[in-house]
Amino acid sequence: MTINRTPDEVPLDAARRIHITGAPRSGTTLLHVLFLACFEIDGGVKEELRLRRPAPRDRKIVCTKCPDEVAFTAAMLNLDPRLHAVYVARDPRDVITSEHGRWPGRYFTNLRVWRRSARAAEKARGKERFHIVDYHRLVTEPDAVQAGLMAAMPFLTLTHPFSRYHEVVSDPSAEWAPAMRSIRPVTPESLGAWRLKPERIKGQIARHGDMTGELIALGYECDRHWLTALRPVEADLTPSIHPERLGLRRTISERLPRVRDAVLYLTRNALPMAAAR
Repeated sequence: MTINRTPDEVPLDAARRIHITGAPRSGTTLLHVLFLACFEIDGGVKEELRLRRPAPRDRKIVCTKCPDEVAFTAAMLNLDPRLHAVYVARDPRDVITSEHGRWPGRYFTNLRVWRRSARAAEKARGKERFHIVDYHRLVTEPDAVQAGLMAAMPFLTLTHPFSRYHEVVSDPSAEWAPAMRSIRPVTPESLGAWRLKPERIKGQIARHGDMTGELIALGYECDRHWLTALRPVEADLTPSIHPERLGLRRTISERLPRVRDAVLYLTRNALPMAAAR
């Protein structure tokens, strides 16, 4: 995990906003549940909430989550010294082979969407208050990740260890259930699940190009040998819930609102939090 210290000019008792993001199906819901169950947070928001939307006021720590907001959240770090971004990094092969509870039998996201988040995270790496949590380490060493988060954000107070969150949260809320399906101990059993669906990986490579360079750069593979598992299978070109390609109109509609969203975030959240100090 990448640890970035809190700037000295922000008092430890000042109001804070933690926003968890990453590619869809990368583990953002799990980390969100861990934060709300295992840290002392008086402004936790269970439902998915875009950063620009109004968050609870008059709280010491607000914690929200929305995937696919990496670039926007990183940009807001420059404007709001009380904002912390937590990005969940996960092997793209597990991301693109994952299904969502609301759409059983269909792949939720794709390599194009994962790349958008991963590139934004790489650009923001090293930025003050941009914290990267590796999903692999989260599910194999949850308490070590929790300790790292507390070192990076010393205003956090531990209430329970990550490894025992399931003893505190007995059932998923209506907001968490579609993504998590059930509350269970943190285990590494989901790692490498893509190996059960090599045809999906082959289809995504056919659509979006080879990902080996990215896998090696991120430490998920050492060489191209992993591709041998794809040779005997036929490519599955089934489209994802998220569009495989963006048309011109969709591309423009995604880029134009950025200034508007920045203004909305500042007026709805950053300025009210500053006034509450």
